[in-house]
Amino acid sequence: MRNETFGRLLKAGLSSIAACEGKTAPIIEDELGDLIGVTAASIQRYKAGHIPPDARPVAILAEAAVRRGHLDRAWLQALLHAAAYPAPAGLIDRLCPSSGTARPARVYQNLPAPTYSQFILRPQAMSDVQDGLRQRSAVALIVSLGGMGKTSLAREVAAGCLLDGAQPRFDAVVWVSDADRPGTTTLSSVLDEIARTLDYPGFTAFEHEEKRREVEQLLRRSRVLLVVDNFETVLDGALLGWLLRLPEPSKALITSREYSRAFRNNTFVLELRGMSDGEAGELIRARLRVLRMEQLAGDPAALAPLVAATGGNPKAIEIALGCLKYEHRPFPAVIDDLYAARGTLVDDLFSRCWSLLDEAARRVLLAMPLFPASAGPAALAAVSAVSAFAFDRAVERLTDLALLDVQPTDLHSPPRYTLHPLVRAFAGARLAEQPDAALRDRWVLWYRALVAPVGYCWADPSRLERLDPERETIQALLHWCATQERHHDVIALVDGVGYYYYIRGLWRDDAPPNLLAAQAARHLGDTVKEAETLAFHIHTLSAQGNIVAMEEYLPRLHELTAAGALPDEVAFNVQHALALYAMTRQDVDAAQAVWLRSLRQAEGVSALYFLIQRQWVATCLYAKGARVPAQHLLRECLRDAERIGSQRCVSFCKIRLAAIDLDLGELPAAAALLADTRVTVYRYQDREHIAEIQQLTARLHQLRGDVSAARLALAEAADLFERLGMRPQLARARADLARLAAPVAVGA
Repeated sequence: MRNETFGRLLKAGLSSIAACEGKTAPIIEDELGDLIGVTAASIQRYKAGHIPPDARPVAILAEAAVRRGHLDRAWLQALLHAAAYPAPAGLIDRLCPSSGTARPARVYQNLPAPTYSQFILRPQAMSDVQDGLRQRSAVALIVSLGGMGKTSLAREVAAGCLLDGAQPRFDAVVWVSDADRPGTTTLSSVLDEIARTLDYPGFTAFEHEEKRREVEQLLRRSRVLLVVDNFETVLDGALLGWLLRLPEPSKALITSREYSRAFRNNTFVLELRGMSDGEAGELIRARLRVLRMEQLAGDPAALAPLVAATGGNPKAIEIALGCLKYEHRPFPAVIDDLYAARGTLVDDLFSRCWSLLDEAARRVLLAMPLFPASAGPAALAAVSAVSAFAFDRAVERLTDLALLDVQPTDLHSPPRYTLHPLVRAFAGARLAEQPDAALRDRWVLWYRALVAPVGYCWADPSRLERLDPERETIQALLHWCATQERHHDVIALVDGVGYYYYIRGLWRDDAPPNLLAAQAARHLGDTVKEAETLAFHIHTLSAQGNIVAMEEYLPRLHELTAAGALPDEVAFNVQHALALYAMTRQDVDAAQAVWLRSLRQAEGVSALYFLIQRQWVATCLYAKGARVPAQHLLRECLRDAERIGSQRCVSFCKIRLAAIDLDLGELPAAAALLADTRVTVYRYQDREHIAEIQQLTARLHQLRGDVSAARLALAEAADLFERLGMRPQLARARADLARLAAPVAVGA
């Protein structure tokens, strides 16, 4: 796994050691390599961003930089975060003890990457927005014509509010935009986005009222800045009413092209006007450098008519400069056209830009509305059917004309492309005027090809990382295919992303992938696929302990089973779902009976399925108090899991073996199992297993007499269970926390 930030921080740490000790970098690399047991070449790979495969080298490197390079707690926190170091608090407190003040809470934010290389500071406007956020009003509203820079200003203000010492200061920022799919932002979708950004994805599975209550509690516990961009296209009236009653200390920052009378109460309003001459001059000079037309920046007075003709509208200035480059006309003629614009200025500029695009650039622009957040170059080229030199030339012209924004990623990944809301509306309107079925078909086919190699990647969970940057587009694509009744495409997409959604804990209620696939299969009359995907959906519900929802789908599953013989693999998954239902209802005997009955069937399907069944039989034995038989069976399963290479089954077995060791008082053995498993589950972000490990770690600390550490680990476990919506586990964790917090009676 590679992380550029990790490499950069480590390089700084080793350079600090070299500077403090007067040694060369190769000497430092040799010394640290000897400590870790690797060559200097491995240390160089770490400096290039390759994260060591386990936690021990990271801890050694971190300690060396802190002790010998005299680096501080902030550097250490950043390095361990970049390395995904498991449970970093202990190492941080050991190497850099805090001064006694409370450790700051982790900051959560989902701010979009800036599409501008340089933000032109508008001091007065920024100061006014910050002042609005300091008021008692629940909402601060930025209102202006399109293209005035509302979104950029809101983003910069929000980012600044996360910095230490900022006034006002917020603990988290949640960004919601109606620009990508106008009219689709609702109160429910905003609650979901808050839950996901604050890392409580399990809340999205709750009924609406319960979800609202839980999210409001989050907003009361922390200072959260909720930014709702492009509010003028929001159709849900309930959302505005909720925003105006947002619980303190959280606030809402809204951008809109329209001022509604509903904002009169409990709202601070800023009308954002055009840039001042100085601000516009700075923007023009920066844009001319991008367009490689710096020679025009020599006489600021000559460009003053452009500022006047555009009213200081930043987007209009950028587009006009692009037109100036490609129209090959004298500057006064361009200005005259701006003054003579028919309709709105920006609409006229878009029409002129469209006439300057060749067929390839038009196809690229028309493809962009299919990507809700951003598009990678490979996907955009494939969907638009423009490739190689023609694609590069099209992108260059679109960016020069300010129709396409570039979103940088890192040095090792290609940039991604986004659209300004005004451009998205223009491109969407053009696409509606000339519908292109082939464009949608290419969109579907490209993502089908992307997700197909991922699928149920139990032997290589690292493949899940391929889908992280594409999650929003995949979700939009699934919705579209479902509404267009493209049932085969829905099933193919879900086959590719279902496991990804499960491991990442994306158990949302509005469109669970496996449920969409089951509905698609039912339309097609494919009872086998319907049974399989319905069983997978029940697997997810069981992890959350959602018995009511499980019972909603079980009758249909029984119908499908009775309708005819299912293939062995599907029959296995159906039986597994029935056993999980029994286990969720705490009917351990019934669950064990189902798993024992299907052992032979599972063995005939695959070594993996045979292993999974025996793991759950062992779990039943443990639940019934038969620890030693459960231990023997789990050790046998662990050997098989390591042999066939199922990393998740390895973790499953080790977690349960650690629980048995804790029961039997074998604390060193339990500690070793937990430490070994922790590295893997954090690496693959298997959040269900992370929560279970933290719960057992709390027991380990408690048995060792370290109640403070036990509380910390158990609080982290409870937090994760709550985020994932795993209610039974959450209830047990909270009960354990209450017992740890209870005072011990004298003489007890």
